[in-house]
Amino acid sequence: MNIYITGINKNSGKTVVAAGISAVMQSLGYKACVYKPIQTGALDKGKYLLSPDLTFVKMLDPYITTHSTYMMTNKATPEVSAEAEKIKISISNIKRDYSELSKSNETIVVEAPSSLMTPIADNLFAYDIPLGLKIPIVVVVTPSNDNIGQYLAEINAAKSFGLDISGVIINKYPAYSESLEVKSFPSLIEKYSDVKVLGLIRNFKGNSVSISSLITEIINGIDVQDVFKMKIPKLNMF
Repeated sequence: MNIYITGINKNSGKTVVAAGISAVMQSLGYKACVYKPIQTGALDKGKYLLSPDLTFVKMLDPYITTHSTYMMTNKATPEVSAEAEKIKISISNIKRDYSELSKSNETIVVEAPSSLMTPIADNLFAYDIPLGLKIPIVVVVTPSNDNIGQYLAEINAAKSFGLDISGVIINKYPAYSESLEVKSFPSLIEKYSDVKVLGLIRNFKGNSVSISSLITEIINGIDVQDVFKMKIPKLNMF
């Protein structure tokens, strides 16, 4: 039960979604892992580098396994950051680490370094990661009709690359809105991409993200079985 979580805009909240889905699976009794193959903007702690995204996951649930293959302090795109820090990014190394993690985890949520079309190495793009790992993807978007064309273009491009798309999760969706654009956003995504909207996550404010609130939000707002495109035995026991 593995999935690749990608976002389209920079602050889509894919880390929150990855953490939430992993926490739900862990709460059901499945050993879960959040794997971030490439982390830019890592924090230099002197003797080691720290991933801010994986640190967030650990703060929510310290029992979730976390791992990153490449960490770079530069905040540029992965290809540029890797060149600046003399690191060679290889899909084969990512596949190796993913295979090792699969031996000890029942669920792996792979978090994308950035959007699907982001260059990660010479002639390699972020979409090559889920293709290489042969796992379905979930696209995280935020409700903004200003960028609806960009969202639809990237989702439809993903289909043309041969990616298996489980669906779209709309993050930061307001609990109540009178905006016609916000209300129509989910239907426009489904109508013009022919990809299912798996659910909505409300807009958490400040420090309001807790493990219990996030698990509740994921279970109530998202069809977790559709995320993984399969029946989850332990979920159907309740």
